Amino acid sequence: MKDRKLGDEWAGWDGGLDQRDLKVDEAPRTFIVLAVVMVILFAVLSFVGLYMIQPRLAQFSPSAPGFVENVLIAAAIAMALAGSAWCFALAKWGKPLFPSKWIEKYVLFLLPKTVWLGSKFGISRDRVGNSFIKAHNSLIRSYAGKFSPERPLILLPRCLKAEVRKEILSIAGEGLFKVVTAVGGEEARRAIEEYRPTFILAVACERDLMSGMKDVAEKVPVLAIPNVRPEGPCKNTGVQMEEFSEAVIFIKEELRKISKNSGQ
Repeated sequence: MKDRKLGDEWAGWDGGLDQRDLKVDEAPRTFIVLAVVMVILFAVLSFVGLYMIQPRLAQFSPSAPGFVENVLIAAAIAMALAGSAWCFALAKWGKPLFPSKWIEKYVLFLLPKTVWLGSKFGISRDRVGNSFIKAHNSLIRSYAGKFSPERPLILLPRCLKAEVRKEILSIAGEGLFKVVTAVGGEEARRAIEEYRPTFILAVACERDLMSGMKDVAEKVPVLAIPNVRPEGPCKNTGVQMEEFSEAVIFIKEELRKISKNSGQ
């Protein structure tokens, strides 16, 4: 590891090059399934906890256990109905049913729990993160038209190959995007505070992306693209250029829509 400077999220890396983590390609359903299981676990544990404290609640009021149980049942039904309604709206009309910030808070709340749950089933943090990022990107795209990317910011990691960085800059073009190479999370946060973007396109490893999104995704929409690590983390990394190009096209298309609507 002497030939590379590890990022904070890789501080515990032992130098091993597990092929499963060099090129991670996890389907969105992995995160979705883990999230659903986590919600079910929350519900089960809540009712188990209620069962254990029922005698103490009854000491305060004979009706207290029944009241708390009804609240838990109502909450469980509301979560099930809300999730079903949101999925139905996406499938039927291709549009979300609830405000993006609500969903953003919900998925970011579940993220660390799904990482923990995934580890219990032998699913690495990078695989869960990769799945989460794909699911989150689909979420952002479903909210097209609900945000205004007038000040888009592209965040790049310092570990990209020079030719990859050059190609990225060529695809982004001049004038529209502010492009910043961030040496770690703190520098990325400073760039966001300074530029105050209305949309972020971030390239990094899954670990850095998850960490950064937990900090800013509730305030600024983020499209994230995991890097490719043929030599391990933090050294000569690459990017799936087709995916990056599609993200740039998506942002430009949103800007064109805004410009067209404002001109009417």
